[in-house]
Amino acid sequence: MIKILGQIKDSKLPDVETERLYLRQRLVSDAEDIFSYASLPEVTWPAGFPPAESVEAEAYYLENIMPKRWVEQKVPSGYGICLKGTNKVIGSVDFNHRHADDVLEMGYTLHPDYWGQGIMPEAARALLEVGFNLVGLHKIEIECYSYNKASQRIAEKLGFTLESKIRDRKDAQGKRCDLLRYGLLKSEWEELSAAPDKLN
Repeated sequence: MIKILGQIKDSKLPDVETERLYLRQRLVSDAEDIFSYASLPEVTWPAGFPPAESVEAEAYYLENIMPKRWVEQKVPSGYGICLKGTNKVIGSVDFNHRHADDVLEMGYTLHPDYWGQGIMPEAARALLEVGFNLVGLHKIEIECYSYNKASQRIAEKLGFTLESKIRDRKDAQGKRCDLLRYGLLKSEWEELSAAPDKLN
């Protein structure tokens, strides 16, 4: 069950409700909740960025850097992930890079307390639905490091195809690893959505 609650307004995506989750815009008031996982090396380095240094730094990012990045990279705003019945942000799912007019890359992070519960695939499916049916994308891509097995499993669960492996790149910490790129076409998503039993 994916319920899109509105339309895109000024590059801001509408809230989305799923079976267990509520996806909404992140606010400066969410800084403390976001810092609780964005400060953890096991969350941030595999996702390609350094840990947040303080709640204040996270608040500054939410208020100043993130909106500027949406404009510069021409990507719509992403989501904070909340469990239904709560307003606490436990993770995020975003479009973080534009490769073409109708091709965006998505990324995701989640507090370790909620790993292994199927939350990230559920949130990512909602973003795919918004991307293909509201934003009008032709293709969505995911990039991850070869040691990030959790991200690879999510891409596979969502029906993405591994399209390339770039060998011996440096990760965000300068360590050598392969860089994997996955892709999903709108036509493939429509086929999977029509037969949800095909999704793991």
